[in-house]
Amino acid sequence: MKKHIAILMLTTLMVPTVSGCLKKTTTSTTSTTNVELTMYGLFDDSDVFQPLIQEYESTHKGVTINYKQFTDPSEYLDLVVNELAEGEGPDIFAMHNSWIYEHFKKINPMDASLMTAQELEETFVQTVSDDFLRTYTDEEGTAVSAIYGLPLYVDTIALYYNQDQFEDAIPSRGTPSTTWDGIKDDVFKLTKTDNSFERFEQAGIAMGRSDNISRFLDILYTLFLQYDTQFYDDNYTMSTITSTEVSTTDGVMAPGKEALDLYTSFGIPSNKNYCWNEYISDSESAEQEMMSFIEGKASMILGYSYLYEQLTNLISTESKKGTKTIDADSIKIAEVPQVYDPETSTEKRDVYASYFAYTVSRTSENPDEAWEFLKFLTSAESEQYYFDQTHRPSSRRDLLEEQAKDPIYGVFAEQVGFAETIPIADAEKYEEIFKEAIESVLSTVKVDTALNTAEEQINAIMPEDGLFPNILTED
Repeated sequence: MKKHIAILMLTTLMVPTVSGCLKKTTTSTTSTTNVELTMYGLFDDSDVFQPLIQEYESTHKGVTINYKQFTDPSEYLDLVVNELAEGEGPDIFAMHNSWIYEHFKKINPMDASLMTAQELEETFVQTVSDDFLRTYTDEEGTAVSAIYGLPLYVDTIALYYNQDQFEDAIPSRGTPSTTWDGIKDDVFKLTKTDNSFERFEQAGIAMGRSDNISRFLDILYTLFLQYDTQFYDDNYTMSTITSTEVSTTDGVMAPGKEALDLYTSFGIPSNKNYCWNEYISDSESAEQEMMSFIEGKASMILGYSYLYEQLTNLISTESKKGTKTIDADSIKIAEVPQVYDPETSTEKRDVYASYFAYTVSRTSENPDEAWEFLKFLTSAESEQYYFDQTHRPSSRRDLLEEQAKDPIYGVFAEQVGFAETIPIADAEKYEEIFKEAIESVLSTVKVDTALNTAEEQINAIMPEDGLFPNILTED
């Protein structure tokens, strides 16, 4: 994951109880003798978790939960890995869905008496089971399932757009197309070139590059999913992103190559889709394409649910500095475009999911108590409270219909049902690999060649026993 400029912050956070914030989920008080759990989390501060913790502690006498917040994902992961290697570390910690394949041995899975695989699948959306439920075969040949994490939310990328610019350039619709072919037409109508250093007065969409688009890899992963790219072989022991070929209007091409070709087309000057270069967005800035969007220089950008608050805050901050910005009311959000028209096609919609699940470490002396707390944390009442505080869509099936009615964040709740992830052997290395692939295509290397190189690099770091080793029969 991209390293942030923020310094790793480690603080124990405590705030007063917010009475009445949650409906009690436990009807009887459980007595436990002096159990102290340490919980590591990313981004969310005590304003979010302390009321939940106090609610739980009030019905579980003797249990104390200390929450510690971190802000830099990469430094946070290094700290957790090092602490667990020394036999220390937290009882509970946040695990990104892309880290689980590399670090699952650091987890003490949930005991089946607390939640079964069937209960997990019935309660949470499909991508949670795909990422955090593993089924192994024991020495007698019996299938055994184990749960490795429970998330409070599942987030996906959606399409943010400037409604005023769409009303001006495409008044017949006033909104983005629902397909990528349509988006290419929208970009052609929205993009305005000039003689400035940036070459564009207005760019149709922030896509095509890897250096100045903050979520470039998640956009590319979404395209891989939508083109039905076969990322690995059946045993998940080697990458096969270049192997499967399909017939297209431009000839025969592998789905993975078609996805990379579409993404980079917006950054190649000779392409009709060209609308983005290294000068429109500052690659050294934390805001990157967000600044271009709030200044009206980009009509569309892609991002997660938290991007909306980032954009409105940035507009407020920059306006006070005298920067000319768009009106916050013109920011609208649409579902991510698809390869096939969702209104007429029977093909499943696809979008890449990114989220953190909470899990229990191998070094915890109280794993059952830790998992009990995580069950409470992912209950319907707790997750609804979490949504009200953070606007991140729930991981639970039973909350999504109501959350989808939210006028701003409902789009993200709508998308959770068809969200997917891609198993990742090493998140940071994959980012480097695909960053290099995109940059090479922009420097005139053929898409086929760039993706072949990426496949070779992935295979070089794949674990010998694959991404799903049968740990129950390991030595």
